[in-house]
Amino acid sequence: MQTVWGLLLCFNKETNMKRIILSLFALVAAGMATAQEEYSRWSVTPKAGLTVATVVGDDTQENSSSMAWAAGLEASLRPGRLLSFDFGMFYTRDRIKEEGQINYPNGNQFNFTASHFRLVTERLDMPLLLGLHVRPELTLKAGIQPSLLMSATSKYHFAGFYVEPPLNAIYTDADLADLPKIPVDRDEKAGVKSQMYDFDICIPVGASYEWKNIVLDARYHFGLLSIAKDGDKKQDVNRRYLLLTLGYKFNL
Repeated sequence: MQTVWGLLLCFNKETNMKRIILSLFALVAAGMATAQEEYSRWSVTPKAGLTVATVVGDDTQENSSSMAWAAGLEASLRPGRLLSFDFGMFYTRDRIKEEGQINYPNGNQFNFTASHFRLVTERLDMPLLLGLHVRPELTLKAGIQPSLLMSATSKYHFAGFYVEPPLNAIYTDADLADLPKIPVDRDEKAGVKSQMYDFDICIPVGASYEWKNIVLDARYHFGLLSIAKDGDKKQDVNRRYLLLTLGYKFNL
């Protein structure tokens, strides 16, 4: 009888040991899977949002920021707890505006017209970013972004008046002020891609906040290359813009 109980006890000990070993293997495997899922995962994030763009440099003092929109897709690799690598592709539409008084001499006519100018560009931006995860939901980002110009269009809205002095007349400013004012209200549009460079490089700096796979991202971009030219002459005009996007992250 004692022998039977001894065999049963040994059997139970071996069974318990097997269960413990199998449990340990299961825990290690689960831990590795969790670590892989949390710190070494790939993800893709479709994004859409707004741009607030302007330019700085030669003859840009009268320009001001204006809103447009952007949309794209980013992929991310997070090999560890702190760092991630993002790369993406965005269609970005910038709108830059200028408002002021412009004078157009035209033969014997002098036009005094208030103009509203818009420069609208469409670009393909390709950000390459390094992310620093300072908190589980907060990531600081910086990197480099090549950009290809797809189109550029200037849009003018003329709203005001002009005056027509008599032909071959000699007149003073006072005489000009007494002439009839002819109202003007028209739009003009022209392609200006040939007056801009096709390639640009920006330095994006920003941060993203994630909540339940919803990602809010804000980045400011500093253009490094001149984007405008006057004939064969390069102008010192650089792109600046803020990009605000909202996206949803899909873990792979």
